[in-house]
Amino acid sequence: QLPGLFPLIFNLATNAKITSNATCGLNGPENYCKLVEHVPGEPFPQDPQCSVCDDNDPYLRHPIENAIDGTNSWWQSPTISQGRQYNWVTITLDLGQIFQVAYVIIKTAITPRPGNWILERSLDGVRFRPWQYFAISDSECYQNYNITPTIGTPQFTQDDEVICTSFYSRFPPFENGEIHVSLINGRPSVDNPSDTLREFTSARYIRLRLQRIRTLNADLMTLSSQRPDTIDAFVTRRYFYSIKDVSVGGQCICFGHAKVCPQVPGAQTLRCQCEHNTCGESCERCCPLFNQKPWQPGTAESSNECEACQCFGHADECVYDQGVADRRESVNILGIYEGGGVCQNCRANTMGNNCEQCIDGFYRPAGIPRDDPNPCRECQCNPIGEDPSRRGQCVKDDTRIAEGLEPGQCYCRPGFGGPRCDRCARGYTGYPNCEPCDCSVAGSVNEDVCVGPCICKDNVEGQFCDRCKAGFYNLQENNPYGCQPCFCFDVTNQCQSVPWYREQITTMQGWTVRAPQGDRFVYPRDDGFNRITVPHFEAARDLGSLYYWSAPREYLGNQLESYGGVLRYTVSYRTSDRGDSGDPSARPTVDIDGNGRSITYTENRQVGPSVEETVTVYLIPSGWREYADPNSAFNVGARISRTELMTVLADVTKLLIRATYNTNPVESR
Repeated sequence: QLPGLFPLIFNLATNAKITSNATCGLNGPENYCKLVEHVPGEPFPQDPQCSVCDDNDPYLRHPIENAIDGTNSWWQSPTISQGRQYNWVTITLDLGQIFQVAYVIIKTAITPRPGNWILERSLDGVRFRPWQYFAISDSECYQNYNITPTIGTPQFTQDDEVICTSFYSRFPPFENGEIHVSLINGRPSVDNPSDTLREFTSARYIRLRLQRIRTLNADLMTLSSQRPDTIDAFVTRRYFYSIKDVSVGGQCICFGHAKVCPQVPGAQTLRCQCEHNTCGESCERCCPLFNQKPWQPGTAESSNECEACQCFGHADECVYDQGVADRRESVNILGIYEGGGVCQNCRANTMGNNCEQCIDGFYRPAGIPRDDPNPCRECQCNPIGEDPSRRGQCVKDDTRIAEGLEPGQCYCRPGFGGPRCDRCARGYTGYPNCEPCDCSVAGSVNEDVCVGPCICKDNVEGQFCDRCKAGFYNLQENNPYGCQPCFCFDVTNQCQSVPWYREQITTMQGWTVRAPQGDRFVYPRDDGFNRITVPHFEAARDLGSLYYWSAPREYLGNQLESYGGVLRYTVSYRTSDRGDSGDPSARPTVDIDGNGRSITYTENRQVGPSVEETVTVYLIPSGWREYADPNSAFNVGARISRTELMTVLADVTKLLIRATYNTNPVESR
């Protein structure tokens, strides 16, 4: 996993707009003196210690712009000889756009560092929040700001913790002092910034609210005890603020998805040059076709690149849906149902989360891939023979071949047949009316059941071969004898068919993956489209290398009516690059338990990787054997009789279908 990308940190103050609500000399010349001349024990300076500030004189002016011009010139406030209100001065920097600020460095000029003050931030220039408090003493952190002072190196417990320190308000130095404020170092999430830290360090406006000039203790007594107009100007003209440099280290906010942040042509703002399939001024969202996973910021450990949606070339945009992700209803570009991308405005007559289906009235022929530029063809259904409730619709793709339904096959009214419902079904005659023929399709052996006389199958009787003989039941077309002998556990040999409704069981809900023996199991993921998948490493870790699909309760219990029918299923698997061509070992394909018996249906079936193999198992004695150890080299049990098969089907307690067909699969379906 590659790390995120981050632009270089640079001095944001260089291109900022800076203002101050007080600057010396704006109202005429002002006298001032350095405090250092007034300090006992300090060497007498060689430079002139008193001078004049005059905003109208280019050599004597000290505007606020001097604080960010990169020279040794400085900004200076009025002295308190002009009024005590000049203890309170505000300096504001407008960075022009929101940046991520890492540190702020302030350098004073000919005065000590400020005494009490607040460093603040704002996104809109209206609402400001504190970054850090500064006080002359620890006690003033309590008194002025109601904050416990930080002693020594700050130890932050929260990413947005605001501290108060007296470290940068001390004497010395009396001039050329520095204040270093790191907004990131020492924070809990410094190595992998949290949303809280990102919000805490985001600012467009930075404000220095200077609230008290640092004074000598002796002068403090004088300034506190006397009226301002009675204090000697020799004292008050030494107290003012001066700043020769403000540096703001920061970078564009690109959320870990850009390494450069060039200037926008024709504008004064910077914009991230986004990578990792991200878009937006700050790379704050995934690009339109890359929302298979939710957007995440890049970190020092991970790029968190936006993942492409699988729309098979039929959409230019997708959105992320957490519900779709939870239900595993969206396939990614690797063919794995992982993520929640939902394609928008599918083209080429497609629909679905991945534009994988044709819209109603269209179908995708077998052999045409989903990413074909024109995958869907219009259904060609005869309006006379088609089902009125599904008019103009047909089987949409090849996912229902296991049910005997081909792509493009129309849904016909009773009595009509053919791929387009344009002829009579077998057993009916007289298109377009398609009336029933006399002879039963299920009970007769007539090549044309519409031409008499009716010739009945062995276990069938009646003029039209439409009923079972005594001792037989369940008239079925696919039974060569027509009806099967009664099965009443040897209590009687007399039975009769009942007009119960029979249906196919096709549910994919509730399936698990189990070992041949034992109660251990894992849950597969539901991929939608009547398909479930299990990652091999999960199954093999808990179950071993041989495991089976285990059917839910809908397939269990009394299944006598399924005798003579079929169990039809489709399996496939995907291998890694090192996978072999398959494992053709003679292991049970299907295992059924019931009434204390275990039977298996075994095939030496070799299934190729990434090929959907449809298996049809007939529920008749042929091919079924008594259970034998699946790990045995001689996995051959005795053949079973009709009675034994029906005994098992009378109370099915377990139905297993082989899930492993390769020695190195990635996942099985």
